[in-house]
Amino acid sequence: MKAKLKFIKPGMIVIFIVMLFFALSYQYITMINHELKTATLLYLSEVSEQGAKLVETKVGNKLESLEAVAKLIEIHGNFDQKEMLAFIQNRVESDDDIHMGIAMLNGNLLTSDGSILDIRERSYFKEALTGKSVVSDTIDDYAGLTINIYATPIYNGNELTAVLLASVETESLKEYLEVNTFDDQGYSYIVKANGDAVIASLHSNSVGAFDNMFDVLKDATFFQGDDLETIAHKMNLGESGSFASFYNNLDRYTIYRPLGINDWYMMTVVPSGVISDQATKISRYSLLLIAIALTVISLLFLSIFFFLNRSKRELEKIAYTDEVTGGNNWRKFTMDTHKILNAAPEKDYAIILLDIASFRFINEDYGHEVGDTVLRHIMKILKTNMGKDETCGRVSGDNFVILTKTTGDQGIIKRIRGFNRILDVDKSELGIKVKLKCCFGIYKIKDKSEKLEKMREKANLARIAAKNEEGMSWFIYSEEFRKTIFQEKEIVNRMEYALVKNEFEMYLQPKYNLHLNQYCGAEALVRWNDPQKGLIKPDDFIPIFEQSGFIKKLDMFMIEEVCKVLKRWEEKDFPERVISVNISRKNLKQASFIPDVLKITDRYQINRKNLEFELTESSIFEDIERIIEVGKAFRDYGFKMSMDDFGSGYSSINLLGTLPLDTIKMDKGFFRDSLENKRDYVVVKAIIDLIKKLGMTVVAEGIEKKEEVDILRALNCDVIQGYYFGKPVPLDEFEKKF
Repeated sequence: MKAKLKFIKPGMIVIFIVMLFFALSYQYITMINHELKTATLLYLSEVSEQGAKLVETKVGNKLESLEAVAKLIEIHGNFDQKEMLAFIQNRVESDDDIHMGIAMLNGNLLTSDGSILDIRERSYFKEALTGKSVVSDTIDDYAGLTINIYATPIYNGNELTAVLLASVETESLKEYLEVNTFDDQGYSYIVKANGDAVIASLHSNSVGAFDNMFDVLKDATFFQGDDLETIAHKMNLGESGSFASFYNNLDRYTIYRPLGINDWYMMTVVPSGVISDQATKISRYSLLLIAIALTVISLLFLSIFFFLNRSKRELEKIAYTDEVTGGNNWRKFTMDTHKILNAAPEKDYAIILLDIASFRFINEDYGHEVGDTVLRHIMKILKTNMGKDETCGRVSGDNFVILTKTTGDQGIIKRIRGFNRILDVDKSELGIKVKLKCCFGIYKIKDKSEKLEKMREKANLARIAAKNEEGMSWFIYSEEFRKTIFQEKEIVNRMEYALVKNEFEMYLQPKYNLHLNQYCGAEALVRWNDPQKGLIKPDDFIPIFEQSGFIKKLDMFMIEEVCKVLKRWEEKDFPERVISVNISRKNLKQASFIPDVLKITDRYQINRKNLEFELTESSIFEDIERIIEVGKAFRDYGFKMSMDDFGSGYSSINLLGTLPLDTIKMDKGFFRDSLENKRDYVVVKAIIDLIKKLGMTVVAEGIEKKEEVDILRALNCDVIQGYYFGKPVPLDEFEKKF
């Protein structure tokens, strides 16, 4: 009996050990299945996200291309339907457009193949009429193709005139729905939020063509994640989700996410067998190895650890590698920078942010593939030129970032010049002719504990400054620069208040008629009399006002101040004098500008011939057609028109005869240190004679010396404005003196 018990005890121990082994094996295999499934689903989600981004980018790029064509039509300026269609047919090439067309506001559509259609009830046309660029849902073409319609508005000035449309085969998007991972077992399709099919998949594992995905899923069994009701609810709210289900004789894992296009959703599907096959294979080997020996189980653990570690490395590569250039992305750059700065607290470093000055034109002229090649080439140059304990990466678009050691400003500038030199030499290898040059914003790190985002912001401010500064390739962030930015912000914050509190004052600078030998008028100039700072120079605030758009309000303020003065002089029975006032290019683009001016002048009932509008030469040649339109209108209403700064860089003599102008103000650059030169004298005389033959008055501005006055009198110049005859002064002082 005892012997029997002795036999049973070891037997029970063996059974217990065997059961324990099987229990642990089962638990281990279950854990592996779960981890593998989780990792695979995470990867499936990332694959789905990448596919969604590709589709969004494809559609977004097409809309941007269509908007660019619309801009070309607007610049061309002929808004006849047939002319617009002919214009784009002659100038626009596209790989995937089936037809293009122009629709007028009544819905009448003329297509590139000569068809005439009525689309006024089409939703994409109605939405385009609201000023949006849109893409339609999938529709059946009369040729039996499935297509999507892309539409964008065309403007004549600020007025919506027509709609530009392009039909693109839906098939062009299908390449982005292929899921090349998971042994080519996965697939994607696009549906609307209500489940209606937009693009179906022809993959052998898919359900093929369908009308509504919710109808397909009605007979499905859901065993993980969202059920059908939850899916429909989330898609109605624009949310993402996932589910596992059985339908059409196959278990499937599905990730769904909104595309950001209409109410489209991308559904990415992989059969669960892809996951279970891998899990089953691992399970069989695990059981076999466990049965053989614990040492083999250890090897299995090592192999699984290696597999998980490799998956982690692959995920890290996806997370930290820039998809276009293959170099570091911003996340990886951030990690490397923190390590470098923490490891070398005694060394001096700088953050440099750079972009390509002409990248937009490269994409437009040579295409995005060439643009991507340029980006990869820049990353290659940067990586080649990185020293020890330095790093670089791509932030976004054509923006790159560098962490570099510094040995002074000249060392940084030398490296920048070398980089630009290499880049421009290599442009022929890239197949482009446009000059390649980068703009660099440099921030020398003072406090290594400062957040990297803050450092990047400062470098970016310097980059913008370099880009805005003509002839500059780089700009170094400094305390003075920070103060300038702060002062500009302070000006922007105060400008509206200053206008309400009448801090802006009108100064008048006299004009002197050389033929009559008397003062004949003045130019109205704005001054800002700040209660704390005193007079602020126009150069310190006018550029900021132009950038912010506040200059439009200031223009109207100055026009009203001039009208008040003209009315005041009329009531005091002063001799009639012409006052000129500057108009910014921002106001010239406003459709309401002319009516707004007329309201002011009618309110004061001034003699309109005494009000002259000055337009800078640069603004005139920026949009000649608009200037001709505005100039003719103002002259028809009795006002005078003047070109300011003639000869400062944009002059085109052959256009003077077509511009509706009464006065030409010659830039002071014509007269400074040039009239003593015989050839320069001949040039100035010829220009003055030409202007006078065109029936316009010649004003020389910036004149400060008597010698200049004498020469201009001999040249038959009409009017002089400058410090020689008087500086800009307040109204009261002007009336006393002049």
